[in-house]
Amino acid sequence: MSGGDVDIARTAALFADPARVRVLTALADGRALAASVLAGEAGVSAPGVSAHLAKLREAGLVEAERSGRHRFYRLRPDAVEIMETLARHSPPSRSPRSGRGRGRRRFGSPGPATTTSPAGWVCR
Repeated sequence: MSGGDVDIARTAALFADPARVRVLTALADGRALAASVLAGEAGVSAPGVSAHLAKLREAGLVEAERSGRHRFYRLRPDAVEIMETLARHSPPSRSPRSGRGRGRRRFGSPGPATTTSPAGWVCR
């Protein structure tokens, strides 16, 4: 561990909320997605996903890029590592929302793309 005080509990709490985990999982395949898409993936309202995304951005787990009137969110590489580590140490999910009918996603694997943002981020 690095020197100094670290607040592991604060970071771990970000992964304790199921809706926030669904947002992170939706981004795990490397695509950048709009908040409206993430709200649908997480099963929360637009204001709800905005609050989750603000916490995730503050923690440095996601980054955003503005394209016109929209912002597209992407998982940062270090967040992918954290999620892979957590997945290795987590029991299988019993939640009916897990997988959401798409099969298990692999962290960091590319998903189907339908469009690309001006910066080259793959978006759907």
